Amino acid sequence: MLFTDYALFFEILLFTLLFAGCRSLFRKEWLNHILLIGGNILVLTHIVSPKSLFLLLIVALVAYGAGLLLQKRKSGALLAGTLSLLLVLFAVRNYPLVQSWLGAWWTDTLGKHFLSVEKIGLSYILFRIIHWLVESYKGTLRTRNFLAYINYLFFFPTFTAGPIDTLNNFHYWMSHTHVRLNARRMLAGVGRIFYGAVKTLLIVPLIKPYAIDYQTLLPSLGPWGAVSSAALLYSLYIYIDFSGYCDIAIGMASMMGIRTPENFDNPYFATNVSDFWKRWHITFSTFLKIYVFKPVIALLNKLPIAKYRMLVSVMAYMVTFLVCGLWHGSTLNFVLWGLWHGLGLSVYKLFTYRKPVKPLTRPRKVCGICLTFVFVTIGWIFFNYPVDKLLIMFKLLFV
Repeated sequence: MLFTDYALFFEILLFTLLFAGCRSLFRKEWLNHILLIGGNILVLTHIVSPKSLFLLLIVALVAYGAGLLLQKRKSGALLAGTLSLLLVLFAVRNYPLVQSWLGAWWTDTLGKHFLSVEKIGLSYILFRIIHWLVESYKGTLRTRNFLAYINYLFFFPTFTAGPIDTLNNFHYWMSHTHVRLNARRMLAGVGRIFYGAVKTLLIVPLIKPYAIDYQTLLPSLGPWGAVSSAALLYSLYIYIDFSGYCDIAIGMASMMGIRTPENFDNPYFATNVSDFWKRWHITFSTFLKIYVFKPVIALLNKLPIAKYRMLVSVMAYMVTFLVCGLWHGSTLNFVLWGLWHGLGLSVYKLFTYRKPVKPLTRPRKVCGICLTFVFVTIGWIFFNYPVDKLLIMFKLLFV
């Protein structure tokens, strides 16, 4: 990974300082973009092959051209066709079932090249390309600058795990052509990087072996104790690791004069499952809301079931989190995890539908936090183990 290779980590820090210094000297936006493109290439070729970057660049160029056409002429057919092509390519690359459907002709032709693309960062580039296309169609983008677009897609601090920025925000910070070296900003960035490094490099290795496999705890705790303890540790592990990675990315971007959005807001203090998804992987949740949930709602409202508003909401939640599960992985357990959260949001919506919002008393707030944490922790069990291991676990606990 990008920030767990110590040598690469210090190389990235050196480039970050170099870029920050150059931004204080160069008053031309294009010069800063050229320098950042060079840095992106140097860093990313350490974690993905040049061939992968080249193929991703081809996809990015096609999407850029389609976006320019959409800005000139709002063509729903062009938008739908381009998005469908992207999703098909993503599905072919990630899902063996889709690859088997296509057969040998795909593997022996274009497929042998595209299947060689590393999965690292692929999903996040896809998100950004979808953002570019849809917002080009809507006419909300403030720039069509090619260099800004390329750096937005391949910005190395957020390449592999986000946060998922918007092009308008990225361009806003890159368009500040003269960013003075600011001791307070640099120290804040270094502090954020150090905080993230402590999480990912010190705390995570201590709990990961017990978090990802309950069997390591079986001899000492028994079935129920081992599964419960591992599930709790996995909840801590996935949050500490993911948020730590984002801390490092946000800190590095800040040192470079680019303010990226926050991605976590104490998610395990959420009082309900809806509140959890407003605090967990915030940029991804926002993406799902804008580009999946709302379009599904709009589509369902055109059908006869539109008069059943609760049914529309439930169906939209289930579709959205089915997509969420499929995005995270190609195996059935990720589908189960996504549907688990879709079901949780649907039940919460059912119990709060058309009810006035009342301030939570402290006991109700504590109860809500505990119930939500238990619900999310059970969901992480689906996320962590493939179905065959889930069945073994079920037999161990209940048979």
